Amino acid sequence: MENEIKQEMDKVEIPENNEVSVPVETAEPNADKNAPAPKLNIDKFSPRQLMELDACTRCGECSNWCPAYDEDDREPLNPRGRASLFKEIITRQYGLFSADSILGKLSGKKTVTNAEMEAFAKDLYACSTCMQCHFVCPVAIDTVELWERIRETIVDSGHGPLENQKALVKNTKNYDNPWAQPRSSRGRWAKMAKKKKRIKDVPKDISKMSSEVLYYVGCTASYDNNVEEVAINTTNIFEHAGLDFGILGNKEKCCGSVLLRMGDKKSFIRISSENIEQFNGLGIKTLVTSCAGCLKTIKEDYKRVGKLDFEVKHTLEFIVDLIKSGKLELKKPVNLKITYHDPCHLGRHAGIFDAPRDLISLIPGLEFVEMERNRENSRCCGAGGGLKSGFPDMQNSISQKRIEDALATGASELVSACPFCYQGLQVGIQAKNAPIKMRDITELVCMALGDDNEENNPEEETDLDVE
Repeated sequence: MENEIKQEMDKVEIPENNEVSVPVETAEPNADKNAPAPKLNIDKFSPRQLMELDACTRCGECSNWCPAYDEDDREPLNPRGRASLFKEIITRQYGLFSADSILGKLSGKKTVTNAEMEAFAKDLYACSTCMQCHFVCPVAIDTVELWERIRETIVDSGHGPLENQKALVKNTKNYDNPWAQPRSSRGRWAKMAKKKKRIKDVPKDISKMSSEVLYYVGCTASYDNNVEEVAINTTNIFEHAGLDFGILGNKEKCCGSVLLRMGDKKSFIRISSENIEQFNGLGIKTLVTSCAGCLKTIKEDYKRVGKLDFEVKHTLEFIVDLIKSGKLELKKPVNLKITYHDPCHLGRHAGIFDAPRDLISLIPGLEFVEMERNRENSRCCGAGGGLKSGFPDMQNSISQKRIEDALATGASELVSACPFCYQGLQVGIQAKNAPIKMRDITELVCMALGDDNEENNPEEETDLDVE
C-alpha cells in the first residue's frame, strides 16, 4: 500500500516555476482578531503537495519522533496535527464546502479568523524542520518542503514569521547576515587569527586572485567568536595541505537559509540570485562550506533558482578527499573517546552520513562510540528552522536531551560538523553543566596534524543567537 501511494504521488507533475506570486490581501498588523483572515494562496502548492495532505494516514508515527511534540504534546505541534489543521483551514476558505459557500453555511462551516490563523502560525513555527517526520512517515510525505511552503503562504497573509523571529529576517535582508553585524567586519575573524598567530596567512581574496576552490565561511563562523574555531581550523587544514583556495571576506553574503526557512521566499530568491551570479563569476570548480545549513541551501535550494557552474561540498567531505589523495597525512594520535552528532541539514537533508564516519576512522587514536539515535534517526539539537529564536526554552530542553544521549555513551567529547549544532548543543551542555566537551570535527583533524591552537583563544566572546 505504501509503495502504491508513493508511486501515484510520484506521477504528479510538480511545476518548476519558482516565481513568487503576490497575495491579493494581507492582514494588517493590528487587525481585528475576530475578523476573517486573508485567504491563503494555495496556488503556491503543487498538485503533489495538495495530495500529500490527503495522503496522511494519521497513524501518529511522526508524533513518536517529533522533537517539538516531545516537549509540548499538544496535537497542533506534531506533523499529523499540523497537516490536519492546514487542510481544515484551506477547506474552510476554498471549495464547495467553504465557509462562504451555500453548502458550507448549511453544514455549519465557520470563517477562519485572524485569531485562528495566528494560533496556527505560532504552532507552525514551533518546528526545527529537522525532517525526522519524513523519514518515519509510512507514505513518505515530503514534510519539510510542505512546512516551508505553508510558512510562505503564512508570511504572505501577514501572519508570519513570529514577532521574535522577525529580526532574523530583517537583519538578513538589511545586513546580509542574521545579527545586524557590519558587512565590513565579516572577514575580521581571519585578520584577528593572523594577528594572534592562529593561522599563517589570511586567505586570499578570491574575487581579486582566482582559485578553483572557494571556502564559503558562512555567517556563524564569521561573526560568532565562540564558533570561529571552525573557520580557523578549516583554514589551517587547507594551508597544511598546500591547497590553493580563497574566501570572499567582506563580499560574502548570507546564503539566505534564514529567509527560506522563515517563509520569505521572495527575499530568498533575491539573495540567492545575487550569490549565484557572484559564485559563477569567480570561475571556481568547488565551493566548500563548513555549515550544514549553507550546504543544504546552496547545494539543493539554489538549483531551483539558477544554475550552479561548480560543485558544492561540505568541509568534511573535502577533507576526506584531501587525505585519500595524499595531500593530508594524519599522523599524531588523538587519544579521545568521542561520539558524533549528525546535523539535520547534513544528514537527513543532504544524505551525508558516511563521510563524517569515514573521517573519524582516518584520525588515529580516536575511540568512537555511536549514540543510540544516529544517522537517519539522530535527535535534532533544536537550533534550526527558527526554533531557537522563536522558542528558546524549547530549544534548550531539546538540546539537553541530545546531551543526555551523548553522556550515555561514556564519551568525553561530543563532535559535530555544523556551526549551528555547535551553538545549539553548547546550550544543552551549559544548562546541564555536563562533563562533556563540544568540538567541531575540524578541530580533531588539526589535532591529528599537530596544529594546537587552544592556547590562543579569543580574548572577547560573542554569543550570537541565530535561528
